[in-house]
Amino acid sequence: MDDPRVAEVESIAAVALEGILTRPPDPIALVFLLRQFAATDREAIRDVLGEALTDALARHTGDVAPAQRAAWLLLFREAAALSSDERLAAAAVGLTDSLRREWRSRASVADAMYTVDACLRAADVNGDRAGPLIAAAIDELERIVGESYEPGQGIGDYADHVRAAAALITAYNVTGRLPYAMLAEELMQASVRVSAGRDFMMECEAARVLCCLAAVHDDDEYRASAVIAPNANYRADASRMLSDLSPRASAADAPLYGLALSELLALTVESPDTYGY
Repeated sequence: MDDPRVAEVESIAAVALEGILTRPPDPIALVFLLRQFAATDREAIRDVLGEALTDALARHTGDVAPAQRAAWLLLFREAAALSSDERLAAAAVGLTDSLRREWRSRASVADAMYTVDACLRAADVNGDRAGPLIAAAIDELERIVGESYEPGQGIGDYADHVRAAAALITAYNVTGRLPYAMLAEELMQASVRVSAGRDFMMECEAARVLCCLAAVHDDDEYRASAVIAPNANYRADASRMLSDLSPRASAADAPLYGLALSELLALTVESPDTYGY
């Protein structure tokens, strides 16, 4: 029997495609549609995406908030992997530089970790500068953890836990250092005790982090080497969370939910570093 969640993702893609024709470009919606295009190569998505990305290149410089610039960075990094348009990679490099200049600022843990995560993911479009960028991002991640994390207490509110865990999983995928993934697990387990900041969008991000952890747990070497929670089943946790979120998804925020759902569906066929934002 066909999985009804596949049809749900396709329905969200249709709504998102219609939305970018009538609204300013949104980086999350465009990442979702880029992945749908990569999976299906549908001509209708290709044509609309081309125009939307051109618009995004013109508009993104107007955003000053670090988290929003990190979202644009993730978009242009992903688009650069699918397109020969050199402007996409150039925009990603420029955003990486601007975000790095603001590290050690007084940003929230959630915003700071989101920028670190984005820069780690964008290392592959930074050419010869990838190594120094990764080293700097890891240093910033460890600084934030050192200043904000309390063993047994976590790292702040719900958004702080989720985005810190996401950055730690990316750091693990980049460096192979087990403590990063183990701390990500601890933070996600601790997040269930935190209510502040638990809105629909952040719950979608949390579901994506759970998908990342499920993918990491599919690695036999990791399971043999790491200290992990007994009976942990992050795939089931993500599935339950997304089932609860489904009735609350509206046209405006559905693309992030669609990304999380598509990543859950991909768990059986993809590798750990495919996931995340």
